[in-house]
Amino acid sequence: MKENGDESTQATESTREVWLNRMSVTGLTVSEEPTPENVPSPNEAMRSVSNWEVQPVSKVPLSHPDAHQEVDRQWYAQATQAGLFSEDGSFLLSISGSGSSGFGWAAVKWNPTVELTSRLARESEGLDFVAMSEDGRTVCAVTEEEYDYWIVVQHLR
Repeated sequence: MKENGDESTQATESTREVWLNRMSVTGLTVSEEPTPENVPSPNEAMRSVSNWEVQPVSKVPLSHPDAHQEVDRQWYAQATQAGLFSEDGSFLLSISGSGSSGFGWAAVKWNPTVELTSRLARESEGLDFVAMSEDGRTVCAVTEEEYDYWIVVQHLR
C-alpha cells in the first residue's frame, strides 16, 4: 500500500515539476521558497477576474500579427501600474493546464527577457494565467476570450 502512495506522490510531483518547468522556460526565475499561505488561492484569484461583471483593462485581438508580444507588453505595463511586483520583481503565478488547479501558486521573479505569453500558450488549451502580488492584494490575469486576449486587474481585500 505504501508503494502505491509513493507512486502517486511521485506522479504528482512529476506533474508539478512539468508545470513549474513550463514557467521556467518563459524566462521567469522559479523560486524554491514556499509561497505565502495567507493569500487567496489561484482558483479564488481566477474567479475574481473571470466573472460576468469583470471588464478588461486592455484587450489584444487574437488576430493581431504580434498578439503574444503585445499581450506581454500590455500585461507587464498593467501589472507594474497595479503594484503586482515586489521590489525584487517577485510575484505569485498559476497557469492553466491539466491538473494545474491542485498545484497552488508558484513563487516567481520577473526579468526583462521573459516571454510569458508565447511560452505559456497551448493550442489545445488556449492561454489563461493568473498572477498575484505576494501580499495577496493585487491580481493581474490574462484570459483568452472568443476574439481577444483580455488583461484583467483586480484589487482584493
